[in-house]
Amino acid sequence: MPNLSLPPPAAAAPLDEGQVLGVWRLQKPLPDGEQAHAGQWYSAHHALATEQKAAVLVLDRSDHGAGVMLRYADQAGDLARLQHPQIAVPSDSGVTPDAHPYLIVEGEHGEPLLPRLDELGLRERVELLVQLCEALRSAHQQGWLLAELDPAMIWLDREGGVRLMGLGLTRIPDPTDPFDRGLSLGASPAFVAPERRNGEPPSLASEVYGLGAFARGLVCGWENTPRGLAPLRGSAGDAWPTLREDRQMKLDSLLRRAMAESPELRTRGAEGLADELREWLGLSPQRNALPGAEAHAPAKPVAWWKRWLWLGAAAGVALAAMAARLSGDSPATAATASLARQARS
Repeated sequence: MPNLSLPPPAAAAPLDEGQVLGVWRLQKPLPDGEQAHAGQWYSAHHALATEQKAAVLVLDRSDHGAGVMLRYADQAGDLARLQHPQIAVPSDSGVTPDAHPYLIVEGEHGEPLLPRLDELGLRERVELLVQLCEALRSAHQQGWLLAELDPAMIWLDREGGVRLMGLGLTRIPDPTDPFDRGLSLGASPAFVAPERRNGEPPSLASEVYGLGAFARGLVCGWENTPRGLAPLRGSAGDAWPTLREDRQMKLDSLLRRAMAESPELRTRGAEGLADELREWLGLSPQRNALPGAEAHAPAKPVAWWKRWLWLGAAAGVALAAMAARLSGDSPATAATASLARQARS
């Protein structure tokens, strides 16, 4: 009988090029910049069909990493139906040989945004924010919101557009269900709304606070703090001294409203923030989703008992896989595949 004690928490060690994870072969680690809570991203290709590409996120062996995997198991079936050209969601998961969980995001997605931020001017950054807000407008129509914003999940695709790696998405909680509080994993404190820190469920108002913090970082710059990455609290004029005073004041006011302490005083959701940013850019407000992104009815809620079945299955797979790694047995590939089938059923 193997010893079932779990390995201690640990940051994900770098994996070698050519490492095989399931059917995927790693190519290279992607530049991560100043990440908040993500692990290490890698590009990968299918081991048997090299033209098929993917991004692989190897998570730290921690409570946060385990929580990401459990939430993926809970939401995988519904999340796979979310459709928007600028939102990418995981399609598979597993455990590395040294017991680190990982997620597969199939397709070609570009690279994380922050390491390339110096290439972009102010207008380009604001345009990316508009794209992100418009993508979330479509996600809302499909029953999802961004519960936790991690800058490492915002990418720049090969065409220069924004790509949301949607690991922080969660179903919009049912306000009539006292037990539907949303499954929160926590995020860098700088991106968490005050009411979320007090235990409230995720909401469109808390989402816009995280967007406001990210917007402030893109406009004003970033700093490293003992608690993670945080946006600088200065004025847009500090980072962009040639910006006209009236435009600087308007942008500063916009950022302050998005990050207001009280939800009632904040900009009215990602939709309202998109319209304000469009106005600042001199564009007309857009009340519909971006071209090519159809409006969908909110996703049908999943029964509470099915969620708990998935969560229990995910926990069992994680324990079995880690125990197998420690005892020298073969990886729990079959168990992981079984979990994926349950999540998609």
